[in-house]
Amino acid sequence: MKMKIAGLLLVIGILACGCIAASSSGDNGAAAVPAPLTQADEAVSHNLDEYMTALTDAGRFSGAVLVARGDTVLLSKGYGMANYEFSVPNTPQTVFPIGSNTKQFTAAAIMKLQEQGRLNITDPIVWYVPDAPQWEEIRIYQLLNHTSGIPSEGGFLLTDPVDYPLPELVSRFADLPLTFEPGKSYTYSNNGYITLSYIIERASGMSYDEYLQENIFEPLGMTGTGQDNARDVFANRASGYTTMDGRPVHYDLQNIHNSYGAGSLHSTTEDLYAWERAFHTPGVILTAESIDTMTEYGYGIVGAVMCNRTVFGHGGRNFGFISYTLYYPDENVSIMFLSNYDRTPMGGLPRDLSAIVFGEPYSLPQKLERKAVALNDTALAEYSGTYAPVWEATWTFTVVPDGDRLFYTSVVPHETVELFFEGNDTFFVTPESADAFIFTRDDNGTIDGMVMYTLEGAYDEAVKVS
Repeated sequence: MKMKIAGLLLVIGILACGCIAASSSGDNGAAAVPAPLTQADEAVSHNLDEYMTALTDAGRFSGAVLVARGDTVLLSKGYGMANYEFSVPNTPQTVFPIGSNTKQFTAAAIMKLQEQGRLNITDPIVWYVPDAPQWEEIRIYQLLNHTSGIPSEGGFLLTDPVDYPLPELVSRFADLPLTFEPGKSYTYSNNGYITLSYIIERASGMSYDEYLQENIFEPLGMTGTGQDNARDVFANRASGYTTMDGRPVHYDLQNIHNSYGAGSLHSTTEDLYAWERAFHTPGVILTAESIDTMTEYGYGIVGAVMCNRTVFGHGGRNFGFISYTLYYPDENVSIMFLSNYDRTPMGGLPRDLSAIVFGEPYSLPQKLERKAVALNDTALAEYSGTYAPVWEATWTFTVVPDGDRLFYTSVVPHETVELFFEGNDTFFVTPESADAFIFTRDDNGTIDGMVMYTLEGAYDEAVKVS
């Protein structure tokens, strides 16, 4: 069964025809000369920059943004700081982890291997992962479109200090029960894409990173793109931040290397622009048939409608980092941002940038001033408990008091943050963000769940389980 997926994924885990230009930081000569802007494009460029400057000044963005129509780059600029300690600004060459945007490269690698005759996406995955007998009914394409039934988590934690080889990593979740019979339903699965990484290695005889470098990154001059490791030192690397008490703070060190094809890559906006243009130009990296298959069936990218237009893309999140890539095929418009601030409005920002490009209504971001209200011991105890998202019961949120303060800890991603009460069962995490955690009550007035409005666009409903 192949499933066509509608709706952009904003997952803790949601692409430019013409000639292909290498990244300006590439090794193959001078940077591509940007196409001149028309008077209309100049106005769009100004509005895009005005919006991003306002969002940054409001304390709600730090990162790099690139918006283009075909060969014409309307905006390519960094905002905020790549590193606050040393006052290093973000630029279009700043390197950020891209989280689940990695999945489109993993899917493209699988399609490339099919073109090379090294596999077929209808193959049973046990041909490549023989020590997983309960997976014998799963086909490769079911990993690509998240219909395999393999659970999303359970193999490792991002806080694990050890880099696991792919065979060992896959073995850590191969015995987990399937969440449904393969092909009968849908659940977003990071472990499914880690398994695809292993299949790439088995089919190609190369490491995951080596195969992508040789077949995608090097041909396109994507010198700022590769597999990440928290211990690696390389030029232009951004530090990731969240906020606490209205100031930027670091997350604890994370190791995204173990997420492999589900989320282990880093990149730049310039590199991602080169990739989008190549991906949507048949014959550069993939054939037209492979491209059509990926977009039609949601292999590593997702199709949806935004601003009443067809759009393809994906989002990604790591601790302290947010990424988003969008491509409007009919209008030949690319929109992407990479952020090193984890409260970036992942939902609203793509929508507003799209509205600016297409001349539709939008509002300039404003600085938010939210005030916390003290809670007494009774209220602290009332909100405390364990909450499970209705779409994934294993991804729990534990709300606990500490003195006169309230905190929640999430399993995915594993993080602990303070909740500030502002009245009417509503809490916020940082005053700079419009995010809200709103607790719900049953007919007797007892807390029975909460609704989480996060990333200024993502919506999750959870029920209280204890």
